[in-house]
Amino acid sequence: MLLKNLLVVCILTLATFVHADDTPRKYVGTWSGAWHEGMTSGTLWLTFQPNGTGSIRFTNLEKFGADEVMLTSIRFLGNRINFSAHGMGIHDFVSHAFLIGGNKLRGNAEFDGLAVTYRLSKK
Repeated sequence: MLLKNLLVVCILTLATFVHADDTPRKYVGTWSGAWHEGMTSGTLWLTFQPNGTGSIRFTNLEKFGADEVMLTSIRFLGNRINFSAHGMGIHDFVSHAFLIGGNKLRGNAEFDGLAVTYRLSKK
């Protein structure tokens, strides 16, 4: 019985590691488009690599910064992505986005008290 339980734990652990390291093919690449917060807007670039990593970059989101930043806590859940990133602000950029029609992402995020929305297309 102990061996069986150990085997189940090992299989579940392996499945978690395999899933966490892979980006679903439909998300791999660079997505770009407009972000909005109140009367402020700019361009957002979101990139997902095949190995499960990614990055984000903004124009005109002063509290975040203009440099490309690595994503953290990426989770792919069917047609939904949850992720966060450390910008220059006090709090992380925390977002969720939905895949629409295979080549568009619609997302919402919170960052330093701001409610950011965005729509992106895959390049």
